[in-house]
Order: sequence, then structure tokens, then C-alpha cells
Amino acid sequence: MGLFFSTLGNATSMLADPNMLLAITVGSLIGCIAGALPGITTTLAVGVALPFTFTIQPEAAVAFLVAITVGVNYGNSIPAVLVGVPGTPAAVLTAIDGYKLHQKGNSGLALGAQYIAALTGQFISTFFFVAAVVPLSQLLYIFLAPELWALMLMGFVAIISLTGKNVFKGLVAAGLGLVVTFVGRDPVALTGRFTFDIPELRSGLATVPVVIGVLAISELIRSCRQVYGWHEASAGYSGRFPNRKQIRRMLKPIGIGTFWGTVTGAIPGGGGTSSSFIAYQQAKMVSKSPEEFGNGSVEGIAANEAAQNASQSGEMVPTFGFGIPASGSMVLLLAALTVHGLVPGPLLIRETPEMLYAATSALFGGTLVLVVVGWPLARMMLKVVLLDRSVVLIMALLLSMVGVYALRNSIFDIGVMLVFGLVGYFMLRYGYSTAAFALTVTLGSDFESYLRHGLLLADGSFTEFITRPVTATLVVISILLLLHGVLSTVRQSRRMAKSRMEREIEKTRAKTEVESPTA
Repeated sequence: MGLFFSTLGNATSMLADPNMLLAITVGSLIGCIAGALPGITTTLAVGVALPFTFTIQPEAAVAFLVAITVGVNYGNSIPAVLVGVPGTPAAVLTAIDGYKLHQKGNSGLALGAQYIAALTGQFISTFFFVAAVVPLSQLLYIFLAPELWALMLMGFVAIISLTGKNVFKGLVAAGLGLVVTFVGRDPVALTGRFTFDIPELRSGLATVPVVIGVLAISELIRSCRQVYGWHEASAGYSGRFPNRKQIRRMLKPIGIGTFWGTVTGAIPGGGGTSSSFIAYQQAKMVSKSPEEFGNGSVEGIAANEAAQNASQSGEMVPTFGFGIPASGSMVLLLAALTVHGLVPGPLLIRETPEMLYAATSALFGGTLVLVVVGWPLARMMLKVVLLDRSVVLIMALLLSMVGVYALRNSIFDIGVMLVFGLVGYFMLRYGYSTAAFALTVTLGSDFESYLRHGLLLADGSFTEFITRPVTATLVVISILLLLHGVLSTVRQSRRMAKSRMEREIEKTRAKTEVESPTA
């Protein structure tokens, strides 16, 4: 407890330092603006900013980079709500529910739910980060390859069981996503496979172009085929902040999202994507209105946003606790520490505790900056929808293309994005889950790698692999989630069949009544 309160005290005192406060404020603003641009991920934003930290003090450098990640995590969900373009895979479900609310004219409700949940989850999870950074380092000896594989399996099953009307189509979509990850380098043998002698495929298909294509471009194509008046639809948009009753509905999902985001993010290989999908599923299971999920649910947005923002603090636990980065942005943060002559891991906290104070200060300070600027920025972005419909669609396409090209300066990646945009469009048209596809593309390579390394650890025995206590527990949870999804699909299919039968009977009866007088 002494270390907990001393860390909080030192982190708070750092906010009084003008240099630290400037670094945190600038980092948060840069991150928020960058995150609001589709295709600009946390890793990309931190990567661009990293060279500028080499000439400043280590504490300010760490605070600046952490503040950027806080801002990007918040900003990524703004385009998800307003144009249906998730800035990151973790914002997929926000794009589904938030964009549905936006189309119904409840833009302020969707943006307000995102604002409240994101910042609440980020703020609360910071306390967990401080309390857990040292003791949770022991998880390194519990979560080996088999446990990480089982954790990802649970994330896959969670999204499959909740997306779409048919869990079996969700399984097919997830399987196709895994097939995409087979292209490129074998994660164990490090040999090429399914490259078809195309040089650009030797390292595999980049995740971001595929995900942006299947989620964002597919939605743009579908929007282009719609024949409604953009100005007529946008005339009813409301930027009103959620009222007290609506905020009370968010409290339980926010709690669920914060818990899963912090815990899952603290496990190497977990991250914001898995935690957001798991939290969304849990919130749906305890909700009094589960039918709203996927159709414009405030609770769904709250759970997803709290989880993906809380995972930011969770990811820093293994990064600072034992020097194992939980995401690409954390790799860059470790690189910054190394450049400044610091050794990541347990020794970092013991020998240079000011780095821990700087990171904690950035988490708190970045959140406070976003409390002030986050809502006005979201309201300002709402004005984009008042533009001509064709302008908005072209703008979204250009932003996606610029963001994808900036990742590796590759025209090939833009082509990949457009191809998978068509794939995503046809998936949407025939009822297959693009969210399940995107998740498996994002985590599929690690999923295969952990499975194969785990089997090597178990001497090739799948029985020994699957019966490890933590692995077995996670697999059982996955099976239960899948059974829940199957039962929900069966019940929904029966309701739809019954409804169709009732409509046919009603049509037959009406036809009989019309024909009987003439008879």
C-alpha cells in the first residue's frame, strides 16, 4: 500500500511541472486528433512522434508518448460513430452500435456514451495499473503459450457468439480470417507459404489494410449503393449530451468494460481488441435489452469503449512490470526507454521509479485533458455530416487510403484495402460477420504461433496442452460462450420461422376474405 500511495503522490506532483504538463497536453491533443483520422493507429501515431523524444528528458519523453496513446484510444472511436469507420479493430463494435445511433439521429447520445465510458474506463484503470504493476508480474510464469492461445480462443468465440443473426456464419467468417493470416511467413519455421511468388506477400498481408478494407471500405461501398437523401437524413441529427437516465444505463457496462480491459490488457497477448469483444459479450448477457446490441445500443458502446481504453493501462503492466510489450505502441515505448539508456523490466521500477511516476502522470493528465477537449472535438467532428453526402464518402475513402499508405509507404497496401473492401461488402450483403473476420485477421497469426509453441512445450501432446489449469478454464468458458451463441441462433431462427408462418397465414386469410365475395 505504501508504494501505491507514494506512486500516486509522486505522479500527481509531476503534473505541477510545466515541462511535464506541456508534454502531456501536447501529446493528448496530437493523439486525439490523429485518432480521429481513420487508419491512424496508436502504433503509427507513436512511431511518428518517437524521433522527437530523443532530445528531451526521459520522464517527459515517456509522458509524451503515453499521452499520445491515451488520446489516440479516445479519438479512434469518433470516426467509428460518425462515418462508421473504426480507427482500430478495438473500435469495431463502437462502429456498429454508434453508427446505427448516428443514422437514427442520436449522434450526441452515441458520442456522449463514448466520451463518458472511454474517460471513465481510462481513469479508473490507472489505479489498477499502479496497484498491479509489481504483483501482476508473476503472471509471466502462469500465462505461457497454451494460456495465451486459450485467451485468444475465448476472444474469438465471444465475438462469434454475438455478431450477426447466425453463429454458424460467424464461424465461417472467423475461419476465413484465419486463412488470410496463413499468407506469408510461417510463425514457427519462418519459411514462406502461400506467397505465389509475389514479393509483397513474403511478409504476409498487413493487418491494418485488411481490417480497414473489410470494415470501412465495405461500409463506404454499401453507402454508395444506398439511395436516400443525405441532407434529409442529417437534418435530424442531435448533438445533445446523454441525460441522467441514459448515463445510469451505462454504469454497469462501464464497470464490466473497465474490469475486462484492465485484466486482459495486463496479460501479454491480450490487448484492447480481445477485451472489448469480451466486455461487449458480457454486457449483452447481463443487459435487460440484449436485442439492442448491434442495432444501436448505448450499453454496448459503453462496454466497448471502457474496455478498449482501460486496456491502455493494462498493457502498461507487463511493459513496465517485466519488460514485455503487450502491443505495437508498447514496443515503441520500450524503444524510447532503451534509447535513453534505461533497462525495461522489474529493474526499471526499482532503479528508476520516476519512469513509473511519469507514465502514471500521463495516464491521469491525459485523461483530464480529454475531459476538457474531448467532447468539444467530438461535437466539432459532428459537423462533418452536414457536408454533401458524396463529399463525406470521398473524404472517408481518402483518409483511409492516406492512413493505410502511411503505414509502409506501399501502394500495394492500398490495393489490399480495396480488395478486402469488396470482400467485406459481399460479407455484409449475405449476412457474414465482418467483425469476426477482422478479429481473427488481427490475432490469427499469434493464435497459430501460441498453439504451435504450446504443443512444442507439451511435447506434442494436445491432451497435456489442453489440461493445464488456466488453459482448461478458458477453454471451458469458450465452449459455454459458443453454446450460448448456438442456442441464441436457434431461438432466433425459430422466432423468424414462426413470424414468417404467421405472415403467410395472415396473407392467405386476407386473400381468402377478398376472394370469398366473388365466389
